[in-house]
Amino acid sequence: MISEILLFLSSCILGIFLGAQIAEAMLFVPYWKKLSADDFFELHKTYGKKIYQFFSPLTIVSTFIPLITVGYHIIHSDENQLLFGLMGFSTVAFFSTYFMFFKNSNKSFAERSLSNDELPLELIRWENWHWGRICFEFIAFGCSLLLLIKS
Repeated sequence: MISEILLFLSSCILGIFLGAQIAEAMLFVPYWKKLSADDFFELHKTYGKKIYQFFSPLTIVSTFIPLITVGYHIIHSDENQLLFGLMGFSTVAFFSTYFMFFKNSNKSFAERSLSNDELPLELIRWENWHWGRICFEFIAFGCSLLLLIKS
């Protein structure tokens, strides 16, 4: 019973997080790339903190609930270990991208430490990392759904 509840919560939060990340990729990033550098940095000064305040707790919850689910399952069962392992690995992978790339990149936007000429390349790099992160989120979400169906 607890395992099914945790899987349900994991699927829900991973689905919400995945949807929000895809919306960011499809709506925000193309808009940011069309802006002049000055307009982008001005926009980031106004909305960067708000975007962070939205995604930060969502990212944390989307990481910890699935990892708690994986940990609970490892302790209480030896079924579907591969799927749970893949879900856990993918969750850690999407979370780690923040420290591997996004933390410094977002800081460079906030501090405007990039030149106007460097910004377009950094936004392309940011977009590529973001889609990579989405792939890991999709895998974690897919595993959670498969595990939920199997339970």
